[in-house]
Amino acid sequence: MKAVVLHEIDNLDSLTDDEVPAPTIGRDELLVQAHTQAVDPVDYKIAAGMLGSETPLILGSTVAGVIAVGEAVTDFKVGDRIAAQVRSGANYAEQVAVPTHFAAIIPANVSYVDAVSVVLGGQTALQAINRGLHVSAGQKVLIHGGSGAVGYVAVQLAIAAGAEVATTASGWGAEMLRQQFPNVQVFDYRADDFTTILHDFDGVLDTVGADQVLADSYKILKPSGKLASVVARQSDDSRFVRLINKPEGVNLQVLFSKLADGTLRTVIDSTLPLNAENVRMAYAKIKAGGLHGKLVFTD
Repeated sequence: MKAVVLHEIDNLDSLTDDEVPAPTIGRDELLVQAHTQAVDPVDYKIAAGMLGSETPLILGSTVAGVIAVGEAVTDFKVGDRIAAQVRSGANYAEQVAVPTHFAAIIPANVSYVDAVSVVLGGQTALQAINRGLHVSAGQKVLIHGGSGAVGYVAVQLAIAAGAEVATTASGWGAEMLRQQFPNVQVFDYRADDFTTILHDFDGVLDTVGADQVLADSYKILKPSGKLASVVARQSDDSRFVRLINKPEGVNLQVLFSKLADGTLRTVIDSTLPLNAENVRMAYAKIKAGGLHGKLVFTD
């Protein structure tokens, strides 16, 4: 099968389009004939060596497509459309092996592109809003990086929960958020000081991780509030909650249901054929901060 292979860590010039053996699946696994793969910031970090230096390496953290099933699989059937997050799962390939507990069925009215675009960031956002901050109606929540993959879904989930929502962004992202969510307070982090306006907030979701962002966020929190971060590793403040994304098919199914009924939207930067040249280009755009929404590879 065809795959995009990295032959040297931290060297995107070593990416090549190769023929590699197709994966074999266990009795309780799925074999996905890939239709789409999303580009996520963690993929660029893995290419740079975040998980070690072993090569050759097939990158990618998410996949969506149609499946064959292992002989012990009962929750899925041959031909189902699914999506999943499988870190280090060799996702930039024509076929991908997926453990069943990572996968969720894509509703008929949801495209592969939209489904795969929320697989990683969407799951992180869902866990942050529901498990990290326990957002409920009437609460006040600040979401840093509201135009990013995690923040954009988190804004929508917090609104759906009945919270009063504020967010930070800049440039294109800030304008997009103002247009789509007129009831959300949008602060341009390059020009606005949210600490002079916001107060007594119940929760803050940090997708940025800068020390100043954390310090400023604590200023607007209630003594009983929580600051959940998907990037900062620790804080001396007792209100800090460190979040680690734990992929689960049940989380994805919740997100896909919201896509299907229109209560969750996506923003797609572009779609490109999966090949080594386009992976290099996509990672360069991530490094430069040049993506406006999700970039998705297609078959």
